[in-house]
Amino acid sequence: HRGRIKVVYIDPPYNTGNALAYKDHGHDHASWLNFMTPRLMLARELMREDGVIFIHLDDGESAWAQLLGHEIFGEDNSLGTLIHQRAKGGGNSPSFVRGHDYVHVWAKVADQAGAFLTEKKAPAKLEIIDGKRMLVETDVLRAGFGRYARGQERRLMYEDILEVKGPKKLAEVDAKLGTGEYVLRPWGPAGKHAVVRVTPAEKASSKLYSIIKALGGQNDLEDLGLGGIFSYPKPVELVKTLVASQTFFDPGAIVLDFFAGSGTTAQAVMAANERDAGSRTFILIQTPEPLQTKNARSLVGADSEDGFPEISRLTAERIRRAAKRHDPELHFTEIAVAEQ
Repeated sequence: HRGRIKVVYIDPPYNTGNALAYKDHGHDHASWLNFMTPRLMLARELMREDGVIFIHLDDGESAWAQLLGHEIFGEDNSLGTLIHQRAKGGGNSPSFVRGHDYVHVWAKVADQAGAFLTEKKAPAKLEIIDGKRMLVETDVLRAGFGRYARGQERRLMYEDILEVKGPKKLAEVDAKLGTGEYVLRPWGPAGKHAVVRVTPAEKASSKLYSIIKALGGQNDLEDLGLGGIFSYPKPVELVKTLVASQTFFDPGAIVLDFFAGSGTTAQAVMAANERDAGSRTFILIQTPEPLQTKNARSLVGADSEDGFPEISRLTAERIRRAAKRHDPELHFTEIAVAEQ
């Protein structure tokens, strides 16, 4: 897979001293950096030239992760930091409510990564046209810029384009009317027509905002009958947003997560595919780290009489259940769990 991965998303073990399954991870900054360095170097080798990596963590190692990322990917390839708003409560905190994490982003080659996109929101609205979900924008042409008086029509009607914008603009609009990108709709009492842009919903995009609100990672697991095992699983909606932002027009991309945990990334890729009928694929890696939670040993449908003795087996089961949720007709021949 060298040079084939479009998106790497990782939520690495936090520096709490509890990640004992990784023998090279001690409980200090230097050990954490030594633990992360070869993994990030390998990630860079696997990434496409236009690939990106999202590193999701709290403030315990955020500053150190930034320095390490600059060293491995190059500071010129840093694309910035996103904020994940993950909570609203926490009023009992001794200092202030900690309601966010950080997602540091690097590209393999910054000028090839492209924009980070998301579905276009209001003021456009969705309509069903000829049986398809279309985004409809009724104010793509305006008579001018600046503030409008209350009740004043700001749209430039088709019949007024020549007078206000000239023949070149009229020819441009006519060309887009010919391709179907624009359509005319009757507008107002004067018998004129507004120029309306229609875009298939799955192709209608806006730039991603740097603050992403996504709650409820625990609910995602509970919906699959796997709740109460992880204290803070990442929300599917968050990872789907990140994955889709760099694969909006690349629905066949490969996504890698080499700290798979509960398997959120797999379900997020499925959700991204469901949005646009894409064929994105995922590679998840998780060491057979023992699961200490009592709940993990009594789950219905567990893969052994002892429940899920290791995180990797629970990861595989979450993938099975999520896949069946997205496609009830899906049948598995085998999901292999490779041992180290």
